[in-house]
Amino acid sequence: MKAKIVLCMRLALAGVFFYAGAVKAGASQQFAVALLPFTFVPADWTVPLAHGLACTEILAAILLLMPRFVDVGAGLICALCLLFLGVLSWALWNGIIVSCGCFGGDDSPSIAKMLIAVARDIIFLGAAVAVLVLRRSGKIT
Repeated sequence: MKAKIVLCMRLALAGVFFYAGAVKAGASQQFAVALLPFTFVPADWTVPLAHGLACTEILAAILLLMPRFVDVGAGLICALCLLFLGVLSWALWNGIIVSCGCFGGDDSPSIAKMLIAVARDIIFLGAAVAVLVLRRSGKIT
């Protein structure tokens, strides 16, 4: 039963992160613009950062589907979620209300949408940690 739960979490996380990465990769210029309000990122870095995040999400999804590299993929998703949580929390703390650009463009940013993104990232982080912990607690691929 534990193996089926881990497999379902792996497939769900891989699907979400592959989709999010593909959307960002297909619209990296728009995603780069979404990064501009985060004032700690120099404007010259936004396009490479947008490409890098998209590629990292896609890579994490692919690794999560490969039994030999599940831990690497789950660890990468944990790191991405922690990064996203940190950036969104920083923006909220500083009163910067923006669209996170997680799954494509969003024309009307709001605090509520940012809080939903934070909650979603906490859930994704929890699922990735659960994959790591459950795999370590038994011989699950």
